[in-house]
Amino acid sequence: MPAVRRPRDLVYSALKRRIVLNEIAPGDALTELGLARELGCSQGTVREALLRLQEDGLVVRDGHRGTTVTELDPDAAIEILELRKRLETRGALRAVGAYDDRARAELDAIRKAMPKAAQRGDEYGLIELDMRFHATIFRLASPSVLEQILIRCMLHSHRQKLWAPGHRRTLAKTADRHAPLMAALEARDGPRLAREIEHHLDTIVDVEKPAARRGRAA
Repeated sequence: MPAVRRPRDLVYSALKRRIVLNEIAPGDALTELGLARELGCSQGTVREALLRLQEDGLVVRDGHRGTTVTELDPDAAIEILELRKRLETRGALRAVGAYDDRARAELDAIRKAMPKAAQRGDEYGLIELDMRFHATIFRLASPSVLEQILIRCMLHSHRQKLWAPGHRRTLAKTADRHAPLMAALEARDGPRLAREIEHHLDTIVDVEKPAARRGRAA
């Protein structure tokens, strides 16, 4: 029987989803009273959710100005992606030594769920699976204290990707992008896995070339 989720967890998950998908835009103001009315819960429940979102770096809380969704800054996005790349590529070199049947089963289960999420058109579900996939590899041999930093970087990478003008990769193609990482793990090749992760992150945004756009519009 599935566990019953507490209201504060449901509110937190709902708001995080909307922020990551940019349904609540960068810079938007959020009020506890307004969200409580909209979501049918108490202000205390909303307050707890906003505090967790602040820990994720998705909102900024100010005693005088209230709560706003964090802005998306292209320069900051580059720094965040570089930090994420550094964390994951270094972790990859250690992960291959800890890769075992349990990790293979967990990663295989995530990969099998990805095309199903894509077929449903569940963009956020695919984002969550992607984050689980990368975190599972990272967790194999990296200090747990760094995992929350990586998760925060991943959240912002996905927000920026969806905000990027011209990003066009289909969900089905996104779901297929993890096969090279699995192949490197299966080969127990740390440098290869690091290279595959670096390429994976360098191509996180797929922007259509202007000539291709003109041709399709015509």
